[in-house]
Amino acid sequence: MGNQVSKRKKKVVKKGDSTQPQEPRSSQASIMTTLESTQAAAVTLLECTMLGLSRQYVEQVQELHYLFKHVFQRNCMAPVDTLLTARGAQCLDIGCGPTATWIIDMAKEYPMTEFTGLDILDVEALNTCTDTDSDNDNITSLLPRHIPSNCHFKQGNVLETIDVGLVGSFDHIYQRFMFNVYPMDDTMKPKFKELADLLKPGGYMEFIEPDMMPKQAGPKYTLLAKALYDRIKPMNNQAVFHGPTIKQCLVEADLEDIQSDYTSLPICWGGYVGKMLYETTVSILIKLGPVLWPALDIDGEYDEQTYTDFVDQAFDECVEYKTYVNFHWAYGKRPVVDTVNKEGLTF
Repeated sequence: MGNQVSKRKKKVVKKGDSTQPQEPRSSQASIMTTLESTQAAAVTLLECTMLGLSRQYVEQVQELHYLFKHVFQRNCMAPVDTLLTARGAQCLDIGCGPTATWIIDMAKEYPMTEFTGLDILDVEALNTCTDTDSDNDNITSLLPRHIPSNCHFKQGNVLETIDVGLVGSFDHIYQRFMFNVYPMDDTMKPKFKELADLLKPGGYMEFIEPDMMPKQAGPKYTLLAKALYDRIKPMNNQAVFHGPTIKQCLVEADLEDIQSDYTSLPICWGGYVGKMLYETTVSILIKLGPVLWPALDIDGEYDEQTYTDFVDQAFDECVEYKTYVNFHWAYGKRPVVDTVNKEGLTF
């Protein structure tokens, strides 16, 4: 396709078009009408929005997975192929999400490995509930009909004590797009060490996260990005867990042989890659309108049409300014001669 995408972007969320994603569930609207403009409310709404988008745009979420697989030319950056082809290997996906696209794809690729998907939601229960929304009554599950027998799900909050097995159980721990989850305060260093303790000696932990601040952005898109960043940022002014911070998290987990880099992806230009990032980003920004509005220097109370026009103009700027986002990856290995935690404790 061409180097630019259409400037008429509101059609991405057009309702009733079988070729386009449908409107978000009514629960999203009820959340937004009662929301207060605070960091806590913003994070809560972002979490609900991400869940709503996973439910609503199942195909889009899956396409994003395969987009990143295409961009990185693999499902993971850590050198775990040999580890995961051995019988009895184990992999943990933190924050697998209700579609569990990455872990299911990996379970098919490595049938000798047992994969565990950890999520704050009960993924299996969520996918056995029938959707009662009249606009979405054809959606009964976010998971594919057939789940590989080596793929399992466990409900748990990664910020709390998690029960996924013994210390030293996993050959690979994978996590991506958890930028709205971790508060980067004094509690996080022991948390990342706790996760590292779940690795077998010689196993790898891997993070992939976007930089929340885009590059070469125009004035309107910069306002939107900064507003989102400020609402996710903890009230105590601690750093945000996102792309630029993930390497240090692995350092603090006492891992070794840490490798890191990033890949730059266009937003709203540059063909298919830019179009896919645009469609995901615009969906999130539209849902967060009431939260982001006060930071946009627009007079008056929140107005949906005015906000939507502002977002459209911001993405027009992305085409003009060639805006892009850096997606960072980092991985580290638990030392073979390990000093992190030698006790056989469970988490």
